[in-house]
Amino acid sequence: MTPYGVFGGPNKLIEAYAEWRDDRLAKYDAGVLMEADSKADFPEFLFGIIRTALWHGYERIAPSFDRYSTIENAPDFRERRMRGLNALTGIGYVGDHGEYPGMRRTERPSAALAVDTYGGVYSLTRQLIINDDTGELLNRNPADMGFNAGNFVAETIVALVESGGLLAPDGAAFFSAGRGNSGTAPLSEDAVADAITALETQRDDDGYRIRIRANLLMVQNARQEMIARRIVNSTTTGATVNYTGGTAGIGSAYMDKGLDNPVQGILGGDQLLREVFLNDVTDWYLFADPSAVPAFAIGFLNGERRPFIGLKNPEVRNALGPGVDPYTFELDSVDFKVRLDFGVAAVDPRGAYKSVVAG
Repeated sequence: MTPYGVFGGPNKLIEAYAEWRDDRLAKYDAGVLMEADSKADFPEFLFGIIRTALWHGYERIAPSFDRYSTIENAPDFRERRMRGLNALTGIGYVGDHGEYPGMRRTERPSAALAVDTYGGVYSLTRQLIINDDTGELLNRNPADMGFNAGNFVAETIVALVESGGLLAPDGAAFFSAGRGNSGTAPLSEDAVADAITALETQRDDDGYRIRIRANLLMVQNARQEMIARRIVNSTTTGATVNYTGGTAGIGSAYMDKGLDNPVQGILGGDQLLREVFLNDVTDWYLFADPSAVPAFAIGFLNGERRPFIGLKNPEVRNALGPGVDPYTFELDSVDFKVRLDFGVAAVDPRGAYKSVVAG
């Protein structure tokens, strides 16, 4: 007689074990849920799930505004000044036993940055939780809460960037032809080249050249993004060679236009951003690296970029016996609070270029 005889062979033994294991796991899972549902820590049971989902939703948005805004750490809610500095100059000839010249720098008008509080409350009612057999409330809603929080920050900074009356710290218009950081040309090879040139040939308030590299091209929609990608990624222009001054097949006495795209690589393919919160469908923006010349800033209280999520502790006692009801006394709900402490500021107009396209 084989050791498996009582089960009808090795396959039957495996099947029996699997059935027993699944039954035990089902009872264990049900026990965990029943225990959580019967104790005051039921909100805590939900809290971990909701907090994780909310942060994941928020992180879907946060990387976009990082790319054109510097991130500041605000220690409190009081307004702080972001000092603007012009170039440090003074290097000169010393020679043998010469005197070293003194170096110097001046300050530009400082930008004001103040953090404030934003947030909202979200409630899961007892009936909704009990009826949520698909997990939709626990899986999707918290992620959407985080996504909405990230959208709120993005929408706030974009509204500042796009503001028609936006002023720089010196009190003049942030974008203007007088500053050299504003144009009217539609998105094209020539327009991008002109914008990069305008951005990179600026001088500080003392007349010294500053070193700026174009870092990000921002547009509003997919059609504009396709144009931008064609501009910076195409290897050829699609133009016909012009043989003015020569004969086809023979050439001319000077360098001709050719078919290579001269703008290719002037910006990387990852240096394009489609920002749907922009209102105008044809305007476009060019930004410098915010770590070098920040045009805009976002300040977060104590550097905490992720939204705070709080859980209301109901503390409702069971009048008919021991135990604590896991829902609030007033509404039979589990209540969560989302809070963001942040602020935005326009910092340095030299770090951005805007093209306002008529249409």
